[in-house]
Amino acid sequence: MGKGRKPLEDGTDVARAMSGTVVRWCAALVTALLAPRAGAQDTGPVQVVDEVVVRGPEKTRPETVQAYSRIDAGDSLTLEDLSRVERRLVATGLFQEVRVRTEPTGTDRVRVILEVEDKASWVVAPTFALSEANVGGGLLYAENNLWGRSKKFGAAAQVSTAESGVFAGYLDPNLFGFPQLRMSLEGQLRSDRVDEYQPGASQKDPEVVRSTRLNSASVAGELGFMLFERVRAAAKYRLMQIDAKAPSGDEEVTTEAFSTGPSQRDASLRLMVGVDTRQNLHAVMEGINLEASYEVSNPSVGSEFRYRRFGLLYRHGLRLMEEHNLVLRGEVAAGVDLPFHQELVMGGNSLRGFLHRQFRGDSRLSFTAEYHFPLFTIRSLAFRGVAFSDTGLMLWRDIPEDRQLVDVNGRVVRGYLPDSEEGLKGATLVQGVGGGLRLYLRNVILPLVGVDVAYGVNSGEFRFYLVAGVSPS
Repeated sequence: MGKGRKPLEDGTDVARAMSGTVVRWCAALVTALLAPRAGAQDTGPVQVVDEVVVRGPEKTRPETVQAYSRIDAGDSLTLEDLSRVERRLVATGLFQEVRVRTEPTGTDRVRVILEVEDKASWVVAPTFALSEANVGGGLLYAENNLWGRSKKFGAAAQVSTAESGVFAGYLDPNLFGFPQLRMSLEGQLRSDRVDEYQPGASQKDPEVVRSTRLNSASVAGELGFMLFERVRAAAKYRLMQIDAKAPSGDEEVTTEAFSTGPSQRDASLRLMVGVDTRQNLHAVMEGINLEASYEVSNPSVGSEFRYRRFGLLYRHGLRLMEEHNLVLRGEVAAGVDLPFHQELVMGGNSLRGFLHRQFRGDSRLSFTAEYHFPLFTIRSLAFRGVAFSDTGLMLWRDIPEDRQLVDVNGRVVRGYLPDSEEGLKGATLVQGVGGGLRLYLRNVILPLVGVDVAYGVNSGEFRFYLVAGVSPS
């Protein structure tokens, strides 16, 4: 075994700079968004709420509806507040119809009426993944409104050529009856075939040079809270057991990408803070999300690995002409001493026009723009079109001289391909453009069905993608 660089000894300058930038960025962002807005318009007369009445739900408990409305007896109320309450209820995804109105009970005093119509809350549906380098399917069960309290549970099983496994998750977006608190728990068993490709984005038929099988079992939990309906913070702890099989002897490179032998324990703690004003109003997403994250894995959190990861994320939904939607997404991510199974990837549904996980690295910049527009509606089934552009930059910031990254025990956690290059000279800049179709059901909580056709600008190839439901990934 070569004498690889010990983790965290080199290549941390960019990550440290990003860490300082993240802190300054978050402080400035929170200060700006929480500052009072000048020139606020008159919102109409102020009335006092005497009573809140919930009508219509067959499954959702009235106290859950009222908790999401964030209105209670004794509160002051304006016309703007009524509109805000209606949007909150629609954004839960629990109701196909929402109406908020008032009835007078005295001078400047009102009764608030919350009228809602539940969606069907559970579904059993097939899942599909159809793209080059990843074909398969499975079965999904999802319940979106457990006990009428908006708790969510999902379980899925999938078999595909690239990733197979079983998944179960529980989400409580209304912890202890407070929409400001949310908690999630999840677990999965996975078996991944990880293909590494010859560098370069212009290949019409990219060549696989090494294929490695990774098996893993993981559990994770996250606790988050929301302040002022816009500032969000969360902490997530993940525990994973992972092992690798020897690379396929049918490919060009047969040296190990990840040390075989006894399975290894990977634990990490991820901290996130940001601003999130997004609301999904049926098929249209509005609002902005800006967040910074920091993830650490080392023995102090129970891990046999040592790595760090930093990220900045931007997501923005703009409503245009009532039912048109421009959705933007940008991301900057950088890792320090990332092991093979935690590396950053692009390609497939994450970068359309290219193969599933075709590009790998420890630093990534990406930007996606999607324009969604209505086509036609058949009763509660809405057909919508989408035009998109996906752009990504992937690179290795630091590769050891002997092309082996080892952990503190001397085990190889990443064996790089012989022709991998670090820095900008080895960077890959790619773009895919195309269009697709989306299907939504207004009265049933049903996973999104999507079909996309994408053109890889670098390679000149057209590729087809189908996604229905969710997958263990």
